[in-house]
Amino acid sequence: MSDKIILTDDLFLGDGNHKIVYAHPTDKNLCVKLLRTPDDPDFAKEMRYRKALGKRADSMTLLTKYFGEAETNKGTGYIFERVLDFDGKSSPTMLNVLADTVVYRDTVPDTEKLLLDFKKKYFDERFLLAGVDPDNYLVQKISPTERRVRVIDNIGIATFVPLPYYFDYFALKRGKKYWRRFVELIRTDYGKIFSQEFLNKLAEV
Repeated sequence: MSDKIILTDDLFLGDGNHKIVYAHPTDKNLCVKLLRTPDDPDFAKEMRYRKALGKRADSMTLLTKYFGEAETNKGTGYIFERVLDFDGKSSPTMLNVLADTVVYRDTVPDTEKLLLDFKKKYFDERFLLAGVDPDNYLVQKISPTERRVRVIDNIGIATFVPLPYYFDYFALKRGKKYWRRFVELIRTDYGKIFSQEFLNKLAEV
C-alpha cells in the first residue's frame, strides 16, 4: 500500500462527526477512513485500545481488522476491513435491523437471537465500548442463515489510565455498565416489539 490511493466520489460510503469513509479502489474487502481533524481524540482512543490488545485483536470477531495508514489524494487515510455480507453486499447497521424488525414482526425471533449472540461475544471478548449507539454496529450475514455483529466506532476508553485494558476485573465491571446502557436503550426504543421476559434475559449480566 505504498502507492498513493486515489479516492473518487463514486467510492464514498458515508461520513460522521469524526471520519469520512471510502471504499478502497482496488480491494472490495477494505475501506479507507479519513479523519476530519488530524488529532481526533476518538480515533486516538481506538488506536490505543488496539495497541493494548496486541495479538488478542486478531481473534476478536466484534472488532474489524486494521491494516495501517496510507497516503491518498485527500490526505492520510487509515485502512480497515470493510464489513460485507457473504454475498458481497454492504452489511446494514443494527439500527437498520431493529427498524426492520419493527415493521416485519416475523423477524423478532431472529433479532432476539442476534442480540443474545452479541451479548455472548461482547462478554467473551471483554469488548470495551465508549458508546452504545446501534448505528455503530454492523450486522454481517456470514451465510444465508448466520449473522454476527461487528463494531465500527466508539471503541476503547478515554481515561488516562485505562485499567480495563489490563485487568479482567475492571474490564468486566465496565462491560456490565455499558451493556446495561445498551439494553436500556433497546428497552426504551424497541420495548414494544420484544417481550419483557426477553429483555430481562438480555439484561442479565
